[in-house]
Amino acid sequence: MQAVRLICAAGLAGLLASGLALAADHTESPAATADRPADIGDIYFFDPGDTDGRLVAMITYGGGSDTSDQMDAGFYCDRDVLYSFYIDRDDNGDGAGSVEPDVRIDIRMAEQADGSCTVQLENVPGAGDSFSGTVADSNRIFQSASGLNAFVGSTDDPFFFDSQGFNETLSTGTVSFDSTRDTFGGRNLSAIAFEIDTAALSSSQTVFKAWATTARIVE
Repeated sequence: MQAVRLICAAGLAGLLASGLALAADHTESPAATADRPADIGDIYFFDPGDTDGRLVAMITYGGGSDTSDQMDAGFYCDRDVLYSFYIDRDDNGDGAGSVEPDVRIDIRMAEQADGSCTVQLENVPGAGDSFSGTVADSNRIFQSASGLNAFVGSTDDPFFFDSQGFNETLSTGTVSFDSTRDTFGGRNLSAIAFEIDTAALSSSQTVFKAWATTARIVE
């Protein structure tokens, strides 16, 4: 497998009128934080190393601006929120400085009467004709027709940050970070993670940019 270089940008949020690389975006304005199902925390796009020919994309969302708000947060399954993950093949001739998506992956969810959540992913490279499933309780993983895996549900926040060390560094001017002190450790949020077939994404390009957005459908 060719080595790939991945560049991520933090997520954005918007509205639709009716009708290993990572990016962090934990602290939002009060208006954005109030809509937790549409509030992106981080995005990840990486080669897991143990699945030859596959990359993993991940969006986390649903945390509060205060990390204590995230403790034991429930899973958000909102039918009116559209999650989109974009990939730009950076060396495909449109210029290294361009940020134009070559691939747009859309994810929609819908809560069912029994409390389960049906998830539909569209346009995942290498997924085949169908990439959907229903998740509930501990059953959070499903597969595409071609065998790509997806996880949707609550998870421990994978983002690492030592906020105490950050504040001490600012106040003293001495770098005071501690790799064993994780402000976000043990705090739950919602996550969408799925595999992408590398060959289907690109047969030759090795540099990719990625970002994500959410959009709430409003009447």
